Amino acid sequence: MNVVVVAVLVLLVPAGAGWASTYVVYIPLDSPIYGELDTLDGLGVLDTYISEIKPISRVEAARLVIEAEHNLAEPESTNTLARAIVDNLRLQLSDEVGWLERNVENDQPATLHPVDRAEVEYVFSRGKPRQFSRIGGDGEQLQATEATPLIPNNNDLPTSAGSNEVLRVSGWGGVGGFLTAYGEGAVAGPITRSPTGFGDQTVSRVRLLRGEIVASLGNTAISWGQQEMAWGVGHYSSLSQGPNAQAFPALRVGNIHPGYLPGIFRYLGPFSGQAFFGQLDHDRVYSRPWLSGQILSFKPLPTLEIGGTHVVMFGGRSNDNYSLGGFLGRATGFSTGSGQNGNTNSRSGIFVKLRIPKLRDAIVYQEILGEDDATYEVPGVGRWLPFIAVSYQGGIYLPRLTEDGQTTARFEYVIKSYRDSLHSDSLYWTYKGRLMGDPMGPDASKLDVGLGRWFHDRYKADLDLFYTERAPDIGPQGGSGVSKERSGGLAVELLQLPIKLQGLGGIGEMRARATTEYVDNINFVTGGSSLRIGVQLTATFSPGWSWSWR
Repeated sequence: MNVVVVAVLVLLVPAGAGWASTYVVYIPLDSPIYGELDTLDGLGVLDTYISEIKPISRVEAARLVIEAEHNLAEPESTNTLARAIVDNLRLQLSDEVGWLERNVENDQPATLHPVDRAEVEYVFSRGKPRQFSRIGGDGEQLQATEATPLIPNNNDLPTSAGSNEVLRVSGWGGVGGFLTAYGEGAVAGPITRSPTGFGDQTVSRVRLLRGEIVASLGNTAISWGQQEMAWGVGHYSSLSQGPNAQAFPALRVGNIHPGYLPGIFRYLGPFSGQAFFGQLDHDRVYSRPWLSGQILSFKPLPTLEIGGTHVVMFGGRSNDNYSLGGFLGRATGFSTGSGQNGNTNSRSGIFVKLRIPKLRDAIVYQEILGEDDATYEVPGVGRWLPFIAVSYQGGIYLPRLTEDGQTTARFEYVIKSYRDSLHSDSLYWTYKGRLMGDPMGPDASKLDVGLGRWFHDRYKADLDLFYTERAPDIGPQGGSGVSKERSGGLAVELLQLPIKLQGLGGIGEMRARATTEYVDNINFVTGGSSLRIGVQLTATFSPGWSWSWR
């Protein structure tokens, strides 16, 4: 996957037109904007939306709103749901849409949004969390536990069993027309006691969930801070990089709007890319290892998207016996060295998404992710072979189960390798005790069947039925005295699109999610069972306060 590294690191900057600049503020991954863009994409009114790389910026989302409006202006377009969502996105992104329509995206005054979003949330959790901490006979390790049961992909927000109260506030500001800073902090956990974290240790209820300083140069954004990201085609989880763990400190570079490669490569169509370089936690044998990753996604046809990912973990205390050249070789993936002078653990994957217009715009997607080499699968020569510890994620999405697009359906599956996230010498894929990718852990599989329905072009109800299995063995020899873990459950999610609150002068939004799951042989204990329940009630207010000056 070194082609991914080369393309991202060398070609991202030339993708922009000129050296104008703008304010880049990334949209949090729990924002309803992503769901609304996915709906518009499913309804066929977005031509250049590349959904496999998140987060995207507010100004890129505004560009997509204008693109959808243009397509809805076609005489044959009569979809009322798409028009309602576009109007709603205009409300949420009114400033950025105005920049683009007035052609002043690259000529902005100093701006301050002291409170961009304020969110209150109630979280109830009951049930035994899953354990992933294991050490195999072949030296493969993993030290991690599940955070809040049934509420994954929540940036490891501090919560405990029972009732939890959450307050989240975010804001941003920009100066010089090209430099922005944004952040989101949270106070979370039970009011009566401190929340628990990894290893059942108490943790602070105050946390910076995300925050960056971003500089834009042409179409390229360079940022430093606490990075959250979701890569790949998965809807219910991200196979490669996801927001299940806390955001980690990293330097990131990516294009703001989709660009085109030069020369003949232009025929690959619009593309988006990101690359990051960061550092993980100290609570492992090789303390504070480095993490370097890249992703590219192309849209060569309006009905086809293809891309690839590459991430490598290396270094850390007592694992850094290499020169500057060795450091650069590991960071780029061109030369990962050997265990004698600094071990590494790599992940590489490819994904594809295909739309079939004749089947009511059905979308079929598939991702394959390989980890490290085949040393254990093919003794003697395995380390010279391509990735073999392979995991799979794929599915089919029906955005028009009914012709009007008001009813949707989805089937998705995940099959995880028994070596996924594992590695010797503590180079396993966790951050502060939480899995960084799919939250199911190694040697697991999951099936999801989802059904969604819109009401009055403003409310949506989603039902998700899921079944999971986790095997107790983490290597070819397996385990003894344990049983396979099996579970089944359902989740119901209700969403109201953000609305303008006339009396308060801002925008309000409501969400609710309830999940229940019965787990047999939880954590592989024969006869052990747990009924798990998760509830989230969320209310969000965006006041729209801002000040600008030149």
